[in-house]
Amino acid sequence: MISEAFDGDVYIMDFTEYNNTLGVEPAPFNGVMVSTAESGIVASFVMKNPNRVQFMVVNNEKNPAVFTREDGTMVSNCECIVHADRHDNRKGWMLFLELKYCKARNLYQNMLVGIRQLKDTCNYILKEKKVFDESHYKKYLVISTPGVEPLDPFDASYFVQEDILSIKEETGALLRAVNKAQVQTPAVIKFG
Repeated sequence: MISEAFDGDVYIMDFTEYNNTLGVEPAPFNGVMVSTAESGIVASFVMKNPNRVQFMVVNNEKNPAVFTREDGTMVSNCECIVHADRHDNRKGWMLFLELKYCKARNLYQNMLVGIRQLKDTCNYILKEKKVFDESHYKKYLVISTPGVEPLDPFDASYFVQEDILSIKEETGALLRAVNKAQVQTPAVIKFG
């Protein structure tokens, strides 16, 4: 997989929706962008890295062959896979990131679609393709709604708890609905 190493703050944004419907002028980029600076055009998922821990970002748009099955169909996938650059035997962290740009009124529906994309990507990459040895990572499915505070997936007024809890059983990953994270060490990442 094509990936890029970072050891500072990272901003992950997707210009697809902006270019398709919102942009008056075309954005300077098309698709998912991983940058060390905010764009000032679209909101970002922010990864703060005060300790300058090295980590890798896989922009899934740059890896279409990985997500193409033998029959030519594309696997539903999220925007990025971000993982710690491990140098010892401790479990590192790995997150599957899906960005959903939406208004508050359609937040719930967009998050449901995003959660499905995250599950599909995680299961395909780790269980079907076995790109990473999942035993080396603590895994997270991260649904981000840049510019809008995401719904709490454990809020029973929006989500069926049994479905949310089954995600952990199905993927081995913990679900987080956040717009930012802070890298602490190659073994520890905090959300929110």
